[in-house]
Amino acid sequence: MRRRNKLVAIDVVGAVALLVPAQALASSVPEGSFNPGLLLSVGSGEYPVGFGTEISGMVFPKGDPGSIGYGGFFQAQTYAGDYARLAFGFQLGNVVGGELGIAGLTRSDLHTSTFALHTGVFASAAVLGTGLRVTIPMTGADHGLPAHGVEVSWVLTLKVPIYSGKIFNSFGRPLRDEQGPITAAAREASGWADIRDPALVAHLSTREREELAALWLEAALAEHASIATFAALALELLALGAPADLLAACQQAAQDETEHARLSFGLASTYAGLPLGPGTLPLPATARLGDAAAVAYLSFTDGCIGETFAAALARRAQRHAADPAVARALARIATDEARHAALAWSIVAWCLALDPARVRATLGAALAEPEIEAPAAPLTDVLGLPIVPAARHGAVPADEQKPLRRRAERTARARLKRMLRAPREARVEGDVIP
Repeated sequence: MRRRNKLVAIDVVGAVALLVPAQALASSVPEGSFNPGLLLSVGSGEYPVGFGTEISGMVFPKGDPGSIGYGGFFQAQTYAGDYARLAFGFQLGNVVGGELGIAGLTRSDLHTSTFALHTGVFASAAVLGTGLRVTIPMTGADHGLPAHGVEVSWVLTLKVPIYSGKIFNSFGRPLRDEQGPITAAAREASGWADIRDPALVAHLSTREREELAALWLEAALAEHASIATFAALALELLALGAPADLLAACQQAAQDETEHARLSFGLASTYAGLPLGPGTLPLPATARLGDAAAVAYLSFTDGCIGETFAAALARRAQRHAADPAVARALARIATDEARHAALAWSIVAWCLALDPARVRATLGAALAEPEIEAPAAPLTDVLGLPIVPAARHGAVPADEQKPLRRRAERTARARLKRMLRAPREARVEGDVIP
C-alpha cells in the first residue's frame, strides 16, 4: 500500500509539474491548448482493457495551432478495478507526434507495484485521437510478486481542446522573413496614440483592462508591420514594371494600415492607461524583386485569402462592439481590408498576364496546399473561465473565427481556379481596384 501511494504521489506531482508550466506558457505565446478527455486502451497487460482520463497541455511557439507544438501529458487508468496505471511525460508534434515519460503501475493480485518507461506515438483529428503505446518495466520483483511486464497497447482518446493564450485579432497583411511573420516590439511612446475617453474603461477591472490592452496592442503591431509589407510590395511591383493604378493602390493601402495602427494603438493605450507605440521594426531583405510568381503567390495567400478573412473578422467584431470608438475603428478596418483584398486579386491577375507559365504553376501549387485553420483562441482561459467581456471590445471567439477563415479560403480557391481556366477574363470578374 505504501508503495502504491508513493506511485500515485509521484505521478500526480509530475503531472502538475508539467501541466502548470504548459498553461503558463500557453498564456504567454500566441497559441496554446489544454486538452482534457477520456482514454481507452486495449493491450497485452494483466487485464487487456484499461479506462481512464488523460490531460495534456500543448504550446505552439510559432503561434499557429497547425505548427509543431510541445507540452506535457498526464494519464490515469484503472484495469478492472484491480490496479491502476498513472503516467506523465512530454509530447512533441501536432496531428501526429510522439511522447515519452514515466509510468507507475500499482500493485495487483498478481504483480507488485512497478515503475516503467512510457513511450508512444499518436495521431489526432479534432476531438478524436489514436495511438500505439509501449510500457517497459524498470523495476523488478518485490514481496514475492513479479513486476508488471511489457505492455503494448492501442489507445483511443476523446478530448476537448481548450485553446488559451493571447486573444488575438490580426487584421493587417503580415510582414515576413524566413522564420515567419515579424512585428516591432511595443514601447511607451506618444507619437502613435492618444488616450481616449476614460469612460471606455471605467467599468472594467484591472485584469480586464490588461487583457484588452494586450489584444489591441497585438493588433496594432500587426497593422504597423503591414505598412512595411505594402511598401515592399510597391517596390516589387515597380521592379516588375507594374501599371500606375497598382502602384497607387499599394501606396493607399500603406496609408490605410498607418491609420489602422494609429486607431489600434489608441485603443490599446486607453485600456493600458498610458501611451503605447511601436519600437524598431526589423525589416527583412526584399527577396522577390523581379519574381512575378512569388508576388502572385503571397498576394493570393496573404491578400486574396488573408485580407478577405480580415475584413469579415472586422465586420463580425464591429457588430458586437458595444463602445462607439471600438465600432468605428472596426468599421474603418473592415472597409479598407476588403479593398486590400480586391487589390490582391488585381495583382494576381496582372502577374498571371505578365508571366503566364511560371505564375500559373505557382498558383496551381498553392491550390494543392492544405487549407489553413484560423489561428484563433476562444475567449476563455485554460480552465474555461471567462477572461474578459472581450466580444464587446473587438474580439471574436474562435468558434466564430474558424468558419469565417474557412469561407474566405474556399471562396478564394474557387475563384482562383476560374482565373487559371480563363486568366484573360480574371480582371473583369469584379473586385478590381475601386
